[in-house]
Amino acid sequence: MGKKIMQVKLEQVNFYAYHGLYPNESKIGGQFLIDLNVAYPIQDEENSSIDSLPASIDYESLYTLVKKRMSIPTPLLETVVMDIAATIRTLFRQVNYIEIKLTKVQPPIPGFQGNTAVQFCWEG
Repeated sequence: MGKKIMQVKLEQVNFYAYHGLYPNESKIGGQFLIDLNVAYPIQDEENSSIDSLPASIDYESLYTLVKKRMSIPTPLLETVVMDIAATIRTLFRQVNYIEIKLTKVQPPIPGFQGNTAVQFCWEG
């Protein structure tokens, strides 16, 4: 029988935060989007469904920890995504894959139109 994997995702979660290297970014702040995907194996080969929260990963808990970390101003977005991944690994031991993307919406770069992002993946 094949391996069973469950994924829990937060998609395009919007935050106003104060991340960035430049003084203006830490004073004015900006819009950020988080995309988060965590995966874990389903151990029970006999059961074809998950019917209790302890058997899953609570997306509200994921949102709460992301929200908490996003509230801490940080110069580098790479630090933010790696910290979020480390917290998930600590709190949810069953997770064996994390993919997190942090997008800075319309960064304050003269003449630049678009978004910038960092993305971090961990597989255990």
